[in-house]
Amino acid sequence: MDIVDAQVHLNRLGSDWEHTPAELIVDYAVVTMDALGLDAVLIDEWAGFDNPVTKRGHLPGRFLPNGAVRGEHPFSEAAIRLHPDRFRYVARIDPIDPDLETLMADVRNKPGALCLRIVPIPEAGELDLYARGGFDTLFASAERHQVPIFAWFPGRSHMLVPTLEKFPNLQLILDHCGVSRTEPHVVDQLDQVFALSKYPNLALKWCHAPSQLSREEYPFRDVIPHLRRAIDAFGPQRVMWASDHTQSKSHHSWAQALYYVLDCAELTEDDKAWILGRSVRTILRWPKPDQGESHEQAVRN
Repeated sequence: MDIVDAQVHLNRLGSDWEHTPAELIVDYAVVTMDALGLDAVLIDEWAGFDNPVTKRGHLPGRFLPNGAVRGEHPFSEAAIRLHPDRFRYVARIDPIDPDLETLMADVRNKPGALCLRIVPIPEAGELDLYARGGFDTLFASAERHQVPIFAWFPGRSHMLVPTLEKFPNLQLILDHCGVSRTEPHVVDQLDQVFALSKYPNLALKWCHAPSQLSREEYPFRDVIPHLRRAIDAFGPQRVMWASDHTQSKSHHSWAQALYYVLDCAELTEDDKAWILGRSVRTILRWPKPDQGESHEQAVRN
């Protein structure tokens, strides 16, 4: 089975990641992936909230004169150079970047870049900007250039409805099960998430379910009925698994994040094949390296 982790802040892997060369982190990641049985990882590079730029863009980068953040992806690009068959990455574009259209047109031309991610942070005023339609130019451009977008709306997935309806040909993926433990009635939040399955341009990233939804130890059996509902609502073709390991590791290990799904007797082998790899490859147009492509062709797709 082809297994792909749809989100890891891989640059933050290891206890001393801030002082470790990217090449060593990548080597450590590949050894760990081999031990777990992971074929590939989608990297979401993150500089951390202690970096002032990350309060807007979450990436290493710089401020532009108009206040936009122009993100950079040095770790992701290094990982792609070292192991083009194992890694791809998530790009970021600030919705107020004056060169937004040019940047969007170039996303999938960059070696290893597949998609975008938006994280509208309330404290940074970005959620208000989104509610005012301030992301619509970005969405329209992504729709034109067929660039999928991961969207972080914890406990407020209903806010995606206007975007889903206004941009029906834009592929969106709702992050982290669409729920937040910091909001009340976390399990009840799933009802509004599953209601969004009627929009064919929305997929669901099944991530952080053990820490957000479970009251049990591994193998988190009380999470499986929720996953079953997600599959019934979206179909396995629109549900993709992710560990977000560097953020979830305080609750459970990378292996536990994977194996509570992989070893689940309540899921069919076809369900697992889609959720654990085929859906993210299909939705992001990320072919397996063994499908007759050269490494250079693979990183260009």
